[in-house]
Amino acid sequence: MATLLKRLARGSARRQPPVAPMGAADDAELQARRHHASGDRHAHAGRWKRATAEFAEAVRLAPQVPYFHYTYGFALGRVGRLEEAMAAFRRELEITPDHTSSLAELGVCLAKAGRTRDAIPVLTEALSREPNMPVVQFSLAVSLLTEKRSKEAILTFDRVLSLHGAYTNAYRLRGLAFALEGESERSLEDFNAAAALDSKNYEAMLSLGAKFGQQEKGLQAGYLFEIAARTAPEVALPQFMFGHFLLLSRRFEQGLRYIERAIELDPHQARYHHAKGFGLLGQGRVEEAVTSYKHAMVLDPESAEAAGDLLFVLQHKPGINEAELLAAHRQWAVLARRGAARARSSFSNDRSKKRRLRIGIVSADMHRHAVAYLTLRAFEELASRGYDIFCYNSGRHCPEDDFCLRFKAISEKWTDVAGLDDVALAGLVEADEVDVLFDLAGHTSGNRIPVFAMRAAPVQLSWAGYVGTIGHDTYDGLIADPVEVPPGHDPFYVEPVVRLPDCYVCYQPPDSAPDVKPLPFFTTGRVTFGCFNRPAKINAHVARVWAQILDQVPGARLLLVYGGLNEAGTRESLARILTAGGVSLDQVEMVGESAQAKLLEAYADSVDLALDPFPYSGGVTTLEAMWMGVPVVTLVGDTFAGRHSATHLTAAGLADFCVTSEDAYVDLAVRWAERPADLAELRGSLRRRLDTSPLTDQRRFGRHLDAAVRGLWQDWCDADPAPS
Repeated sequence: MATLLKRLARGSARRQPPVAPMGAADDAELQARRHHASGDRHAHAGRWKRATAEFAEAVRLAPQVPYFHYTYGFALGRVGRLEEAMAAFRRELEITPDHTSSLAELGVCLAKAGRTRDAIPVLTEALSREPNMPVVQFSLAVSLLTEKRSKEAILTFDRVLSLHGAYTNAYRLRGLAFALEGESERSLEDFNAAAALDSKNYEAMLSLGAKFGQQEKGLQAGYLFEIAARTAPEVALPQFMFGHFLLLSRRFEQGLRYIERAIELDPHQARYHHAKGFGLLGQGRVEEAVTSYKHAMVLDPESAEAAGDLLFVLQHKPGINEAELLAAHRQWAVLARRGAARARSSFSNDRSKKRRLRIGIVSADMHRHAVAYLTLRAFEELASRGYDIFCYNSGRHCPEDDFCLRFKAISEKWTDVAGLDDVALAGLVEADEVDVLFDLAGHTSGNRIPVFAMRAAPVQLSWAGYVGTIGHDTYDGLIADPVEVPPGHDPFYVEPVVRLPDCYVCYQPPDSAPDVKPLPFFTTGRVTFGCFNRPAKINAHVARVWAQILDQVPGARLLLVYGGLNEAGTRESLARILTAGGVSLDQVEMVGESAQAKLLEAYADSVDLALDPFPYSGGVTTLEAMWMGVPVVTLVGDTFAGRHSATHLTAAGLADFCVTSEDAYVDLAVRWAERPADLAELRGSLRRRLDTSPLTDQRRFGRHLDAAVRGLWQDWCDADPAPS
């Protein structure tokens, strides 16, 4: 202390005016803080008795310093001196009334002391301020259970396990609560979970985790998979299960580490390589993903699942052509076919051509999802034109958002069908007497292609959910337009191509989009190009073209925004792709963001001109850019996936932004970058142009879709019925 005072005195002599000497109160607080710091060190080392003594001395020397009583109370609680701990927490709350942790710990101590009736309101108040405290939630649940309020206890244990899915005693006591409520099956399930965690039996953990996954208890499943992987680090299966869970949660970097460990332990499991392909695609490593999927097919040549997932990956592969895609889809169809499909003529639906028709929608995406942004308004228009709508939700969970509610509002019947097998779902569709059945998924998550393969309705259509042919001949049409599938391209589709006159989708613009802002160039003094597509769509060919553009536009920047870019591994993978194409990373900004509102703001604030990837172009991403006044330069491809932006731009009157060569792509982007005044004028009018185009004209689109559906229905009516 003397040394410190001398140092302070020397410093004071050099400064004007001089600082007054330290008083006794200041000295006491300084000593108190030293004791408190010593207590912290003992606490971190688990030496709670010594920590308690140091904290006690800190409180004695400086009783008014905030948080000292809290740490003292916490230490007292750890050594079992509950009454003293509660007194310390109350004293802290007198000094800092809004200190939630003190309130929470007071409630925990009351519960431990058996004063559960007093604990409940204290814990409830603490959790109303900060709900994400699993130990506090657990204390509240135990208190409720002790007070024989078992239903409330069960709900609170649910919250505990949503925060910490491996909380053994929470399973055990929730099991007791279920037993008290007479729910013996759920009680047994929880006791089994507790036993699995207690025994460190990784097989039991994996089994229970899989069950929780099916029940939409994702966090609990994840905790169990993680503990299983740590419990059995030399066993491949738990590494795979946890890695797969992480990949499905879009945590690609971490998930791939576990998947690669599983492959290292057992390299001959096809599904491990299958999962690796999924993770690699998520990071934009398309060629490696293709290799992994093909390796999975070598290990399991009969796997329709691996072949089906490869189809989606191939859509991203540079140089892919329609003939290759058709061959791959036909190959998948052979593997996936489970038997002869039902004859179209065998359905007993009323063949009246002009009667009110029943439409069925099979989709996992009837909520705020890209597919719904392209189809919801069309179905609302068909409902207003006299169609009865039957919705079959194939997702295990459909967020109850405004889009979901709009689908439900137009439905004669909404059915959650994730738990139904394919035969049962086909039977349900027939029992509902559906005339025309729409597949809005194709080869994407939540699809029910086997139902369409066995044929569940007289007319079956593929629309908007997938990027091309499905591969089965049981679809009676694929909804497209003359730009998306030009005349002459029909041989590359198994299904008949049904072309609508203007565009093949009806866009729902974002209802809460910010206003279009002035061209950012006039604020920044440089051109900012943007691309908000998935990294999987960006390859070395794209990077090479972008590098040429950036080289020719002085000071230009490239802004890339996508949710997966918040992971270091995904950013590094994309950076390698860009540098391989010659892009200087000094000119690139990567932002990890997926919320639509943030994306729209980024267009408004930062992007002058958008650059479309290829061969898999943007869809809703392009529409959102245009809605924010940002035109998109696109290279029109041969495939369905390569022509999304082209059809949207053409329908909005911007066909001049569609080019057919890489050189033309570079030239167009550079020419527009050199004309900021013209770009600003277009920016100011683009939302209005889109809003008055066929893309957003619900009635016009509805007429066209109605005519197409009616035509297909009449074709079925004219066909000879099956002999009775």
